[in-house]
Amino acid sequence: MNRWRLIFLGLLLMAVIGVGGCFLFPNHSPVASFTVTRGVDLNNPDSQLVVILDASGSTDPDNDEIVNYMWAFHEDGVTIIAPLGTTKTVTDPILTVEYPVELPLPTMVELVVVDSKGAMSDPVSQNITVPVPE
Repeated sequence: MNRWRLIFLGLLLMAVIGVGGCFLFPNHSPVASFTVTRGVDLNNPDSQLVVILDASGSTDPDNDEIVNYMWAFHEDGVTIIAPLGTTKTVTDPILTVEYPVELPLPTMVELVVVDSKGAMSDPVSQNITVPVPE
């Protein structure tokens, strides 16, 4: 009887650890970071308000995969050029955007990343200056 109780308790403990994670090895939040460079819209090469936001330098201390990149633009009118058909939450670390001509400068961009276990990073932000068209 005691043997079956021990087996049951062992299985129960393994199930709890499997579902909720082990308190001895907690999931740590990823760390978001990104760079901003001037970009080109292949459909409109004369546009000078295109920037590339690259979050591929974001890391996770547990080496979990980063699965979502959530971008926030503090101004309206930002157009996502690539990847096409996306929202501001993407699975690709690189986002190409175009700013409207009337945008006040500098402008703020914010990023939060999510790892494969659902942990979210603290938000990071940068004030960027979009080049004014000539």
